Amino acid sequence: MTEDLIELLEMLNKNSGWFFDFLVIIIAVGLTATLVIHIYRYATGKNDWLGRSLDEGDQSSQMAMIQLDTCRNEKEELEKKVLLLEQDRQELMDLLKEKDQQIDQQKNQLAKAEDEIEILKSLYEELDSKYNDETYTMSQIMYTIEEVAAAIADQNRFQQNRDEIFMNLLDYLVNTLKNFRKKQPRVIIHVKHPEKNDVLVHFAHSSGHSHRVKIYEPPIHGSAAGRAWRTKEIYYVPDVESPDYEYDQKKNSRKVYRTILCVPIKAGMMEPTRIGVLTITGAPVDAYEDIEIERAALFASLLFPLVYTDLKHRGGNHP
Repeated sequence: MTEDLIELLEMLNKNSGWFFDFLVIIIAVGLTATLVIHIYRYATGKNDWLGRSLDEGDQSSQMAMIQLDTCRNEKEELEKKVLLLEQDRQELMDLLKEKDQQIDQQKNQLAKAEDEIEILKSLYEELDSKYNDETYTMSQIMYTIEEVAAAIADQNRFQQNRDEIFMNLLDYLVNTLKNFRKKQPRVIIHVKHPEKNDVLVHFAHSSGHSHRVKIYEPPIHGSAAGRAWRTKEIYYVPDVESPDYEYDQKKNSRKVYRTILCVPIKAGMMEPTRIGVLTITGAPVDAYEDIEIERAALFASLLFPLVYTDLKHRGGNHP
């Protein structure tokens, strides 16, 4: 193919020499004009020495600037959005904190309500316990009243079963004492000795005592029972081992109690008639509450008619 082209050119050169000369002139003129234009544009600053147009560079720079401005604007918008999002986040955090505080307040209120419920429940249980206790106490009082009345009405039956009847009556009193199984109360009644003026003597006792209870004669001076006899007032010793109270520290005593309560058996308010002393012991220190002391005083009053009747029947000393 190349050889054919060369042969064609040689043939044209031989037959048309003027054409090539004309073509060379045209090409030379074109190159010269291009060179002049290049020099002119370079001199006027429109092109660089490589012929690249500087206007296109300016346009590129302008485009770059426009893009840069666009990016800056977008950046500012994004920053604004970020700021708004941060504000929204802060508002949400504040709202969340407020809700947490409300939840904490509600929890505190709920805890207070639960505490109040527990207090009310405790009060209810306490009132229920007191109600049951008072109901049971009332039943023991009614039994006591009935047995005292029956004993006074039927003296023959009473004399035949005297010790058992008094033991039952004093056990009714024991039953009204709180936690009596733990306190191990023992009850005994002493009256004035028929022959000795300085001591009291056994009259009756509750269950749980040994036979030795009938032997002890508490002195009127120097014992808790004697103190109640002399003063005609209730005498409570919360700790028999304390030297601050009047109590007979018996030698070789086998006592298993630390508390003693002595209640005079009397009638009348202005000039009371005293016929004996009801004594209750308790195993722990300070065993009895005020309500229990009041119950003991009530039972002492309930027993007065029967004790008085029995003393009179026996011909004992009584006012």
